[in-house]
Amino acid sequence: MKYGIDIGHNCPPADMGYVGIKNEDELNKEVGDIVMEKLKLLKHDVVKCTPRGDSNLSNSLYRRVTNANEENVDVYVSIHFNGGRGKGTEVYAISKESKEIAKRVVIEIAKLGYVNRGVKNGNFLYVLKNTKMPAILLEGGFVDSKEDMDRFNAENIANAIVNGLIG
Repeated sequence: MKYGIDIGHNCPPADMGYVGIKNEDELNKEVGDIVMEKLKLLKHDVVKCTPRGDSNLSNSLYRRVTNANEENVDVYVSIHFNGGRGKGTEVYAISKESKEIAKRVVIEIAKLGYVNRGVKNGNFLYVLKNTKMPAILLEGGFVDSKEDMDRFNAENIANAIVNGLIG
């Protein structure tokens, strides 16, 4: 299987993540790097879809999607953490196949003690609307929730994501 992993945001100066108790960009990168490493160890092909930098958000998103589409990945995964005074994990998807993947991932992350906010319709998200393959955007927890950040462990979340992806 060939996975396109998008470490959400992490594209200065235009595309930076939420800052709360912890910095979303740092959590996305920490978890994303482990996910890529684990998938490679399991003999999957991995394409990193995150651009190194960009001057505007639209171009950052376009480059992520273009990379995944040109590399013909089988599944696209955008890794994020939420902000906005909530708590828990949720995964966005559009197609039937991507919703099945999303359901497995959100269940695995929720097993770590996070509130399961479920699978959400991601038809408003550029990276999900414009990828040619099943695609998910996951929110691993809330960076402004003390409960979620006290529970945060990059290795555990990465294991949950990988387990959800490979089923």
